[in-house]
Amino acid sequence: MARMAPRRAAIVLAAVVAGFHASRGFLGGLFNSAHSDFQGDFPAQGQQVFAGHRPGARTVHVNMKAGAEEESLLSAVKGGIKDRVLKAIEGLPSSKNAMKDAEGDWQVAWDSASLGPTKKTLLKLVCDQLPNTMVEFYRQYNLIQDGKYYWLQAFTMDGIQRTNAALMMSGPFKAKSGNKGTVDFQEVQIVPSRHGSAESREAIRSTGLDRYMKPLKLKDGGPVEVTMHYASDETLVQEDETGNTYVFKRMSDSYPIPYIFADKKAES
Repeated sequence: MARMAPRRAAIVLAAVVAGFHASRGFLGGLFNSAHSDFQGDFPAQGQQVFAGHRPGARTVHVNMKAGAEEESLLSAVKGGIKDRVLKAIEGLPSSKNAMKDAEGDWQVAWDSASLGPTKKTLLKLVCDQLPNTMVEFYRQYNLIQDGKYYWLQAFTMDGIQRTNAALMMSGPFKAKSGNKGTVDFQEVQIVPSRHGSAESREAIRSTGLDRYMKPLKLKDGGPVEVTMHYASDETLVQEDETGNTYVFKRMSDSYPIPYIFADKKAES
């Protein structure tokens, strides 16, 4: 069997290595305040507020009350029953502006390939250009902005429990006809936590991952098709070409993705 290219392998493995059940993680507080909707950039940090990346101008979204179909989906996500979530997704209305509304910071609330709240694995199994470093993935984020797609998988490092980092793949994002688009992952890198960035950077260095903090060009592969089935002010439903379906919860301007990236000068 031919070996899968890194870019496509990343799509296939993302949910497997970073998926989590709705019974744990931030989903228990899905319907709480804007800040408590999301955990910090480390599992034990709870409800603190962190400053994340600021890669450029952000699209302003006016919060509107979700329709009945979206409320049904959020309720199904909170319950964590796969069949009910998929049925709720099928009941969502069509989104004519899904591609435009998909721009912004998102955190995965549910994915169809979830195997558990966390997953220990080797970075090399996610991308064969990375080393055989054991990490524990526990959360996923994505950002679509200025024609670029960023996919982040937050992880802790083996033997280091006080801080964390994230594996990030990024590349051009192009809208096609209807609600379809393509993601061409071209770079991979390790990015530090925005909260306690000095400690995060030190942990990255101590595990030998600092050489991967600069973008590394991915080899082989090609564009991967994604479909934005639904997008609103608060919720995004996305499916990749391998059939994995994701429900995302939008992050607020005051609580963006808590990692330093996108060619931004880091502040400690």
